[in-house]
Amino acid sequence: MKILSWVLVGALFGWWAAERAAENVRLLRKYGETFGEAHITDYEFTPHIAAVINGILSLALVIRFDLSFVAASFAVLFAFGTQLALIDLDTHLLPRDIVLTACLCGAPLLVLSARVDPRGSVIRMAIGALLMWGGLRLLQLASKGDLGSGDVRLGGLLGMYLGWMSYGALLVALVAASVIAGVYALTTVAGGKANRSTRFAFGPFLIVGAVLAVLR
Repeated sequence: MKILSWVLVGALFGWWAAERAAENVRLLRKYGETFGEAHITDYEFTPHIAAVINGILSLALVIRFDLSFVAASFAVLFAFGTQLALIDLDTHLLPRDIVLTACLCGAPLLVLSARVDPRGSVIRMAIGALLMWGGLRLLQLASKGDLGSGDVRLGGLLGMYLGWMSYGALLVALVAASVIAGVYALTTVAGGKANRSTRFAFGPFLIVGAVLAVLR
C-alpha cells in the first residue's frame, strides 16, 4: 500500500509538472522570445505520459533509497526536471525563476536528508553544485554561446543533488548526457531532420543524465 501511494504521488507530481510547463510555455510565447517550436506541451496526452513516467520514477526512487524522506527529496527534483525539460523542448529556454525555485525547495530537503541518511553529504552537495555549474560555464564559453545560460543554471541544481550522493554521480550524469545528446544529434542529422547548424535543447539531456546517475 505504501509503495502504491508513492507511485500515485509521483504520478500527480508528473501531471502537475506537465500542466505547469504548458502554462509557462504559453506565457513565454506570449510575452517573450522563444527559440523552439516543438509544441510537445500542446498535446493532450503529454500530462498522461508525464504522470506515468514520474510514477515509475517514484517507484524506482523508493527501491533506490530505503528512507522515504530521501526518496521524497529526489522526487521533487524529478518533478521540477520534468517541467524544465518540457519547457526547454518547446522553447529552448530554462526559466531562471523555476530553476531557482527548484533549488530553494531542494536544498533544505537535502540538508535534512543528510541527517537521516549517512550516504548524503551537505558539503559535497555544495561542492557538486559549484563543480557542475563551473564545468558547464566553461563549456558555454568554449562553445561560444551554443550552450545557454539556462543550461549552466540547471547544472547548479543538478550538481547539488548529484553531489549530495557522490562526485562520481556528477561524472556519470555529464557523460550520459553528452553521449545521449550526441547519439540523438547524429541520428537526426543522418535522418535529414536536422543539419550541423541546428541547435538542440541540451537541458533535457542533462536531466536524463542526472536521473540515470541517481538511479544507477
